[in-house]
Amino acid sequence: MPDSCRDFDRPCPSGQDVLDRFRLYYRLAVEADGRVTTRVGRPPAGFVSAVADIVRLHGIERGTIECRGGGSAARLRFSGGFPERGRQAIRNVWKPPVGPGPGGGRRATG
Repeated sequence: MPDSCRDFDRPCPSGQDVLDRFRLYYRLAVEADGRVTTRVGRPPAGFVSAVADIVRLHGIERGTIECRGGGSAARLRFSGGFPERGRQAIRNVWKPPVGPGPGGGRRATG
C-alpha cells in the first residue's frame, strides 16, 4: 500500500482542493408559505426564480437546497423532507457554478 501520493502517477491534491468538495456556495430555503429565500451565498437569480416556479408547480411546502463543491464536483443537496418529484425538476434547471477562471499565464493578444 502506498505511503503517499508520490507513489501514484497523479499529482497530490492540496488540502484546499480536498476541502473544496465540502464548500457551501449557497443555500435556498422553501418557507412554509411556499416562498423561496436565500439563506447563504449568492445563487443565480434565474435559478432562484426557476426553483420558485417548481415549488409552486409541485406544491412543495418546506425544505432546503444546498449547492456544495465546485467545478465538476459541484452537486445539489436536498433536505430529507424534500419531495423526490421536485428534486429532479430542480436538477434539470440547475447549472453548476464555474470557478474564477484561469489563473495567470500569458495575456491574450490580438
